[in-house]
Amino acid sequence: MEGALRAGPVVHRLQPAKLVHVNHLVDDFAGTTAFYTEVCGAREYWRGYDEEQRRDANLMVIGELCVELFAPVDRSSLLGASLSRYGPGWHSFEWQVPDLEEAKDALDARGVRVTTYRPGAFLMAHPADCHGMLLELCPLEMSGDPRIEPDWSAAPWRDEHPLGVTGLNALSVAVRDLAAASAWILDLVSGAEVVYREFREEADADAVGVRVADHVVEFVQARSERGPIAEFVARYGQRLRAVELGVLDPDRAARHLVSAGYEVVPGARAGALSFEVNGARWELAEQRGR
Repeated sequence: MEGALRAGPVVHRLQPAKLVHVNHLVDDFAGTTAFYTEVCGAREYWRGYDEEQRRDANLMVIGELCVELFAPVDRSSLLGASLSRYGPGWHSFEWQVPDLEEAKDALDARGVRVTTYRPGAFLMAHPADCHGMLLELCPLEMSGDPRIEPDWSAAPWRDEHPLGVTGLNALSVAVRDLAAASAWILDLVSGAEVVYREFREEADADAVGVRVADHVVEFVQARSERGPIAEFVARYGQRLRAVELGVLDPDRAARHLVSAGYEVVPGARAGALSFEVNGARWELAEQRGR
């Protein structure tokens, strides 16, 4: 038909089903594993070595949250170079997606570089194209993951362990442009929605929480050159800064950590406490909505 409009190319959006795990880059594999298992009651369910990336790794669950440790065996690999440049700390997080090829198309359409791609297995996106987030996407369930077992329950971490973990509050990403980062993820991820916007006097920063599938990705931007967010961005640039766990009683959780030899300090928002293990910052606060 003359004058009919031609349909443009389909621009896919990511459709994450869930957060699979958050990745902690470490220079002390044994010591950091011991912290998670002995102090946090983590359950390790897999351990292995990746020849291509030249790193040891393991997977551990703390309630519903899974943490993967990356431990490069030398500094010449991509992970080793990152460890040399930034030191240990939070590295990336992984979303499960239904179709990896379609997910790659969504990234390609937005000019996001893919740094590692194993068709049918996983890919990793360049953080410079994702407002500091190093996204890992995978279409598969993790073999042996206890969270997919029929009788799985996270209740012991809440009811029996002294940390009293109720769940994940947020993955907190320090950014330079809060509006741009929020708009970017809302465009990229199908079903993503803003669940809070707030000013944090304690950190002299603004925050926006965006729900993605079963978790919240939080963007935090400093208002001035002072405070923990500004200091973090000045040192590391945009990247995942902290993981905030919901706990029944932050003070009780803090006493447990102090008794294990860890320093606990005020967190980056009202009511939160914070501690660090092998470069990774954790925040503890009551579960949002309580």
